[in-house]
Amino acid sequence: MKTKFFTLISLIILFYQGIGQDHNTINYFNAVPPPNDSIVIFAKGIVSLDDRWEEKICFSPDGKEAFFGRHPDGNNNYFKPRTMYSKFENSKWSTPDTAVFSRKVIAGYPIFNPDGNILYMEQPIKPTKKGVTGQIVFSKKKNNEWSILKVISPNVTAKEGFGLAQITKDSTFYFHDRFDRVAYSAKVINGKITAPKPLPYILNPIVEFFVSPDNDYIIFMPLNWSNQFHISFKVKHKWSMPIPFSAYFKKEKGWDMRGYGPYVSPDGNYFFFGKKGDIYWVKADFIEALRKKI
Repeated sequence: MKTKFFTLISLIILFYQGIGQDHNTINYFNAVPPPNDSIVIFAKGIVSLDDRWEEKICFSPDGKEAFFGRHPDGNNNYFKPRTMYSKFENSKWSTPDTAVFSRKVIAGYPIFNPDGNILYMEQPIKPTKKGVTGQIVFSKKKNNEWSILKVISPNVTAKEGFGLAQITKDSTFYFHDRFDRVAYSAKVINGKITAPKPLPYILNPIVEFFVSPDNDYIIFMPLNWSNQFHISFKVKHKWSMPIPFSAYFKKEKGWDMRGYGPYVSPDGNYFFFGKKGDIYWVKADFIEALRKKI
């Protein structure tokens, strides 16, 4: 009788433990997770290729789709990226191939919206008379198919156009002025973007950035490409003073936290970024460690 009682209790405990578990466990192309705080090339030979230049990668919230930018000629030419696509089904990832919407047009720097049904990208275009060389585009998923690219035009003037668009769970839309290197935020209300406002001076100007889906921190590279990544946390609706990654990743260990395409996985476990044509990843434990410093 006692055996049956304890078996029943055990089943109940397991049941409730299962409710609290995240069932969207992401398979990262069968790549061996980086040990401790080591920074290693991600999925070498599958995503990161020796003769190509890869940029930003992103995963859908359910971990079943992945997009990343690739320059086929192996050089970092702004006007030549293609968006690559891979899908996880039948317990394996498909071989990365050019996304259907990127086969005839160039586009890069992909990132999902929180629901996973919209993909934002930056599309290089031939310079116009006004000097515009980039624009924000998006593809929408319907019936398991991704649409052709459509353009988003924020209600603000920019000399060379916009990029680095993303949206958070609270409908805050972020984007970047490519010439002035100023990041903006705006609210999306009833499908329309409100008047954008530049992020505070402690963040701008910005070269690269990633905002968490919960809109509680921003990882960015300030001023120019020679700077390392920084992180700022939102405290009582205001951004904290930025903290350089060197506050956690020590230089004496040979870690150089500079690069492009910053991104944190949907499960919050890994930080990805591009460097010298490859995509790297590292455990994202440092984010909460740095949060304690504010």
